[in-house]
Amino acid sequence: MAVALVMTQCAGNKQWAEPPAWVSDRPNIPGYYTGIASANKIQHGEDAKNMARNRALSDISSQIRVVIESTSILNMTQYQGISGENFSENIKSVSSEDLEGYELIEEYENGTDVWVYFRLSEATYKRIRNERKKATLDIAGGYWQAANEAQANGRVAASLDFYVRALESMEKYWGELNQWTTPNQTTITLDRACLEGITQVLSSIEMTASASQVMLTYANRYSGELGCSVKFHGNPAAQVPVWSRYNKGTLPRTDLRETNADGVCSIELGQFEPGLASTEVRMEIRFEQLVPRIKESHVHELIKNLPTPSLTIPVYLRAPIVFIQGNERTKGQTNATNVLNNAIAQGLNAQGIEWVNDASAADLILELDADTREAGSAAGFYTVLLNATAVLKTSEGKPVLQQNLTDVKGVQLNWEAAHAEAYRKAQLEIQGVFLKKLIQALYR
Repeated sequence: MAVALVMTQCAGNKQWAEPPAWVSDRPNIPGYYTGIASANKIQHGEDAKNMARNRALSDISSQIRVVIESTSILNMTQYQGISGENFSENIKSVSSEDLEGYELIEEYENGTDVWVYFRLSEATYKRIRNERKKATLDIAGGYWQAANEAQANGRVAASLDFYVRALESMEKYWGELNQWTTPNQTTITLDRACLEGITQVLSSIEMTASASQVMLTYANRYSGELGCSVKFHGNPAAQVPVWSRYNKGTLPRTDLRETNADGVCSIELGQFEPGLASTEVRMEIRFEQLVPRIKESHVHELIKNLPTPSLTIPVYLRAPIVFIQGNERTKGQTNATNVLNNAIAQGLNAQGIEWVNDASAADLILELDADTREAGSAAGFYTVLLNATAVLKTSEGKPVLQQNLTDVKGVQLNWEAAHAEAYRKAQLEIQGVFLKKLIQALYR
């Protein structure tokens, strides 16, 4: 706001004369605030006079003390632990930028300093301040009325935005009692009414999920949707942003959706890491997404800890059930060791994946075929090569993954031991990269 400078006829500048009495003896005039200050010309140069004037105005400002009301929103929010500000003092100084209607009584200048004498009528200051405050509260009151109307019409974001604008417009008066007369001649405490309006809007938002829990299985490839319904005063709330987050494994996934005309949005679930057994989805309606301007607003300090609607829904990932159909042979003849079958079964158990002996009860079927052949002998050592193929299929027979073990070598002092050594080395390979790829395939 522009600062009006009212200069009286007696105002003047005395240069290189005897200093006036007010330089050393501050006048005490009942009904007036007095501001007297100086600035050194050597230190401030051509800016010395402006510096002295600013200091004189600051002198007046320091004398005007505004009481912070015990019923103000600053004290109220501090008491509730909502605001991070420190309002341990119950008074505050007025900024010099808020001064208006002051008089320049006299200026004095000598070889080293500039002196300035301002005066402000207490009655004039009070009248101007009351007029300015009334104009401000009228603007804020207009926003408050618009917020109430938007709330009545179910416009959640618009209602909150208007309440925030109302509080912003009266920020310099937050520490005072801000009573305002509505068009129907009802007197309200306006800033508190805005905070109560914000609280009422947030408490009138109801979130419900389409399910109390979510079970994902291999049949749906561990993906799905969770519906979220938002109502405001019992009616569908459209265009409300819903923030969500869940852990996929080691990393979280966040998303932001907006409700449709029916007040509904869907949260997509998927891309889980292998072996994850459970997680939870948290859905929130966040103030800063409803009213983006709050991020840069001082109103944020007043409302940042107000509870906003939220939901947490558990998600369970049922491990796939695998049927292992193995055919392990030695030189074309079936053997009874089941070395590779057992290695795969143990690896699945370690990952919490169930395997069964009944194909009809399984989500997946793992067909394993392995055989050894003799590759020759020399210097008393016998060499055997093992080849194996593993094909993972759905219960409908659709291939999911195929892996091969090629020419796994077993060397021992006789043929029987060489065949056993080839299977032992194949077992080690299965327990390594083979099983890792198999587990990953289950969650794709």
